[in-house]
Amino acid sequence: MEQNIKTLPLHHFESRNAFKTGMLMMTIPEFLAGIDPEQHSTNRFYTVLYFKKASGSITIDNRAHQLREDRIFFLNYNQVYHLDPETSASGFVMMFTKSFYNHLYTGNRLIKSETVLSDVPVFIDLKAGSKKEHAGAFEEILKEYRKNVLFSAEIICLHLKIYMLKYLRTASSGHAAPLLPDHKKETVQNFSELVNRHYKEHKTTAPYAEKLNLTANYLNSLVKTQLGISAGTLIKNRIILEAERLLLHTTLSVTEISYELGFTDNSHFGKYFKSVKGISPKSYRDHKHF
Repeated sequence: MEQNIKTLPLHHFESRNAFKTGMLMMTIPEFLAGIDPEQHSTNRFYTVLYFKKASGSITIDNRAHQLREDRIFFLNYNQVYHLDPETSASGFVMMFTKSFYNHLYTGNRLIKSETVLSDVPVFIDLKAGSKKEHAGAFEEILKEYRKNVLFSAEIICLHLKIYMLKYLRTASSGHAAPLLPDHKKETVQNFSELVNRHYKEHKTTAPYAEKLNLTANYLNSLVKTQLGISAGTLIKNRIILEAERLLLHTTLSVTEISYELGFTDNSHFGKYFKSVKGISPKSYRDHKHF
């Protein structure tokens, strides 16, 4: 029988444990209490499920996986999952958005954007040598999360990038081949890097395709296959991410921000922002300062 799939935004869980910056942490039981055991779900955020103790199973994209002690799962955006209603487990959950992962950029191409997370193995099993490393990494993030003070978001973002590298390193021992980038993935990574450098002047796919010596249609097809979104959406998301940063963390006026982002018309910027966020830049700024 076909299952109803419920799409869960991050704020679905915020009443339980709110950091309100695009990143949440909670226990496995708290997470289980927030989902309907009778429905299949899909998340509009990344999810790391660290099972310390567990029995039961989880189905991800129609493939069942057993839950077991020291097994960690990574759920990507829009993956469909369902946990056995009889699941009994302890451990922790990290949930974070692309915007949060991109909150800080580094010079390393593997971690400076969320593109590397497009092909993360669905689970890893911790061996004796890696248990302490992963538990310690979770503890560092959880400690800062509970503080929620000045620069907590920045510190957590850095720890999160480090953790995902540790996840990939642990996975590579048994999944080395799938983790090696192919030409198509490299092209999408190069496109993402170009967007990070030129989003203020180029807001459509064509200029980037030209820089990569590709047609716009082919570039869009590559991006959609690798990331599940169009090339235009990736560009727009990057522009909106920067707009959010400027609105929340500077005193620049909306007009000044529109010019900073390469819009020659303040009205155009307002419509562009509202098409994604559903509210005007000014309303967004006012609403987020709680």
